[in-house]
Amino acid sequence: MLKIKVNADEIVAALERDTKYLAEKEMRGVVAEAVNIIRDDAVQNAVEVGYSAKGPHRMPSGRIYDRKGQIPQGIYAFVEANKGSIVSAKIAFDAAKAGGAWYARIVEFGSRFMPPVPFFMRALSEKQADALKAAQKRLSEAVGRMLK
Repeated sequence: MLKIKVNADEIVAALERDTKYLAEKEMRGVVAEAVNIIRDDAVQNAVEVGYSAKGPHRMPSGRIYDRKGQIPQGIYAFVEANKGSIVSAKIAFDAAKAGGAWYARIVEFGSRFMPPVPFFMRALSEKQADALKAAQKRLSEAVGRMLK
């Protein structure tokens, strides 16, 4: 919840004056603050479960393959402003940025041969509250700067 102790008329006047600026400039930062927390946790989860490990690895089937350890490098986030005041953010995985680690989707969701080892979706559920708090803090700071 956002709480500001000032005259209500001052808030209304400032918001009417700076709504476009708030929507176009500050909201990108607010959304980026939240999405970066989730992205950072997804990268950390991938490191914790061993997707940054390099070298030979034995599959449950007995087959040995060489791990490149590049899955964490493929996790990225970006914020885009659409028409008007709509701002959206995406957290995604790009196999090209991860050195061709196309199998990250299979690792995340599993297959008929292996159980899932989530690192990406786990970050969303674990850090959703922290991301919301960070976004609220950034938004209250932006509104506070507008009122000065």
